[in-house]
Amino acid sequence: MIPQARNTALAYLGIAVLLLVVTVVLPASGVWERRGLPVIHETIREARVIEVTPGDDVTSPSGVIRQQRVVVEVDGERFTIERAYQDGGADAFVVENGDTVLLGQVEGERGVITQIKDRSRRVPVWALTFAFALLVVAVGGWRGALSLVGLGSSVLVIARFIVPAIMSGWDPLLVCIAGALVIIATTLTLGHGVERKTAVALGATVACLALTGLLAVWSVQFAHLTGIATDDASTLQILLGNGVIDPRGLLLGSMILGAVGVLDDVTTTQASAVGELHEANPSLSTQELFRRGMNVGRDHISATTNTLLLAYAGTALPLILILSAQQQPAGILISFDALATEVVRTVVGSIGIVAAVPLTTALAAVSAGWSSRGERVR
Repeated sequence: MIPQARNTALAYLGIAVLLLVVTVVLPASGVWERRGLPVIHETIREARVIEVTPGDDVTSPSGVIRQQRVVVEVDGERFTIERAYQDGGADAFVVENGDTVLLGQVEGERGVITQIKDRSRRVPVWALTFAFALLVVAVGGWRGALSLVGLGSSVLVIARFIVPAIMSGWDPLLVCIAGALVIIATTLTLGHGVERKTAVALGATVACLALTGLLAVWSVQFAHLTGIATDDASTLQILLGNGVIDPRGLLLGSMILGAVGVLDDVTTTQASAVGELHEANPSLSTQELFRRGMNVGRDHISATTNTLLLAYAGTALPLILILSAQQQPAGILISFDALATEVVRTVVGSIGIVAAVPLTTALAAVSAGWSSRGERVR
């Protein structure tokens, strides 16, 4: 076996072992059960609507409340549910005969409480996912297929390592950093192969991730962010109890995970650009490679920072609209915990992106210079 093929096989074997330990061995060992947290015991199953009987609508000061009697069937058993919802509410969706819904059942003081939780969206979600996978393979070929494997491994690390570890009371920041390192090593190796540019991108991403983590810790303390600005974070504290999961640590962990994907893109692109410059003209010095690589990197900074802003703005758009409806000056609105959290999250991620460009470019230029000297010596 030639050295490159052997190195590739060893790298893939190492990644496989790492994923096996993180997603199989650790969960099976029961390590996440050492600090068990309260769990919501609710059974949710898919049910088919077989009959809908409209009821009398009730007009209230807050809006129209619609009522209906719904008969659903699941596993040969039928349930009759008295359903009421308000126009514009989170559960305000029309149920018709033949629909597939999610039926929730929980044990209460008066017996089992049954209610319709939501629509079943399993089929359209899997169909869109499958279409995305086909497109990636069709355009990206073998490399695209490996990138899908990397995507699947990221989902596994989040579902089997990060989530259960945090739910077991482990520090969210440390867990997210450990999970992010596994994700970075896996996705970079699978998506870009065992090459010099992959090693450069990996080193630069880890360094910038450390910088982003330190900056996030300082920024959250400096801005006095609570970590419970969103409804989801507040609900989590109510369900599990205050102090069980550190809300600030959870906020910091989310910043780390949010930065990983963008840093991966920036470092890989920069390392690849410098590598292409070196191959096109091996006579370029390290300084010249860095200068030309930074010309590409400045355009990359402009594009990715705007992308990060729009991504966070899209997620927080309902919050932005709620705050803007209060007709307060921007200086007042930005002081609210919820909006300040999104601003700090964007700024911290953007600083990590900006720092990644010169660092990756410098590492790639130096690596290319060492490679040229090694080739001349041989």
